[in-house]
Amino acid sequence: MRSSRPEGVAMKIASIETLPIAIPYDSGAAPLPLGGKPRTRMESLLVKVTTDDGIVGWGDAFGVRIWPVTRLLIDRLVAPLCVGEDALRREDVIDKLDRTLYHFGRAGPLQYAISAIDIALWDIAGKAARRPVHGLIGPLRHARMPVYASLLPYRDPNLAARHAARAVDQGYRYVKLHERDVPSVRESRAAIGADVGLMVDLNCPFDLPTAERFAREVAAFAPMWLEEPLFPVDDFSAMAALSRRIDIPLAMGENVGNPVEFRRVLDSTGIAYAQPSAIKTGGITAMLEIARDAAARDIRLMPHSAYFGPGLLATMHVLATLPTSPILERFYCDMPVELSGGITLPRDGMVQVPDVPGLGFEPDPEVLRKYAATE
Repeated sequence: MRSSRPEGVAMKIASIETLPIAIPYDSGAAPLPLGGKPRTRMESLLVKVTTDDGIVGWGDAFGVRIWPVTRLLIDRLVAPLCVGEDALRREDVIDKLDRTLYHFGRAGPLQYAISAIDIALWDIAGKAARRPVHGLIGPLRHARMPVYASLLPYRDPNLAARHAARAVDQGYRYVKLHERDVPSVRESRAAIGADVGLMVDLNCPFDLPTAERFAREVAAFAPMWLEEPLFPVDDFSAMAALSRRIDIPLAMGENVGNPVEFRRVLDSTGIAYAQPSAIKTGGITAMLEIARDAAARDIRLMPHSAYFGPGLLATMHVLATLPTSPILERFYCDMPVELSGGITLPRDGMVQVPDVPGLGFEPDPEVLRKYAATE
């Protein structure tokens, strides 16, 4: 929909709604605990921003187990500051949120909330201009891009190897493990062969000596990178020390709260891959800033995007404009529905970037109703 109002007249934000979604999934193994109980559903906090012209923009806030907190922040703090503002002056809206709410923190649930608003405003801007979001960012360089199968944790080398091989049989040329043991890496490499990219996401378990030992033990299996091997995740000096001691490239960034902090990561940790998350780090605007900062330091952008809604589409639009060859992360699991109506489903390990106005996210109201989450 294109606005019929005269040029220069504000397109005001009329309403903001939060819609928590929880969709069951099957990873091929029993679900592992998360937050004290098994994780059995993929949770999203969708954010619907509607203008006074009736244009709807969709955003996405990190929702795993934390969505009630983020929803409360949006409903009580963020939305009241946005309603009445010009939806097409995205930078002004986000600046207002940042300056007004900074004392509540520059990372975590509040930043997830701001991320969702930013993504939704990009969606509105694209729809108002009748252009895809990637057309607002820059030239389209990658209409199609490869996807890496981001396997869920199995904690069983045989299961990890089996599902890694299954992904390759389905056309994926890159596979990421979420395992912390050497046998899983060894067996998965044997199952997928030498020509398939293999990444290892450790999710912050090790101290520096343990991480160094693990890296040396898996080096023979040629991981493309080790992701977040250290705890605490914000011990940047330890990450820098690890990068000096091992030959495997390092990756991190999904838990970095904003572009300012991300510059510290880029300058101090020695990582080879920067992994901002569109739904955690500040939306599309923040990801573009981080992409510029990473490129200036010859660090490759490899965003975290283990989710399924507007945030995944936002990541696709950004990657489509990069001069470097992109690889999109997508969780590898089976679900009864696909939030984006099939747009993000890989075919032969590739996805097509939407070429419609906005993000390309138009959810089925019945799906939203059926899978609405409750606390």
